[in-house]
Amino acid sequence: MYNNIAEIDREIAALREQRDYEIAYWFYMGESDRSYGLAPQYSENPWYTLGWHDRDYQLLIGFNLQPVTFDHF
Repeated sequence: MYNNIAEIDREIAALREQRDYEIAYWFYMGESDRSYGLAPQYSENPWYTLGWHDRDYQLLIGFNLQPVTFDHF
């Protein structure tokens, strides 16, 4: 019984990791498309749409990503 529970726990962890990867992938794809001025291409995907609108908002408020440097240390 223990092996079955351990296997199920591993499978659940792997599925959660895959889910998190998929969410981040689509979110950043939406942000990237908006950054390049493209119209939403995958509007049926909620994570893509959230990323697209998030970047739209960042552009609206004037937020621009700055490269991180550690020169001050």
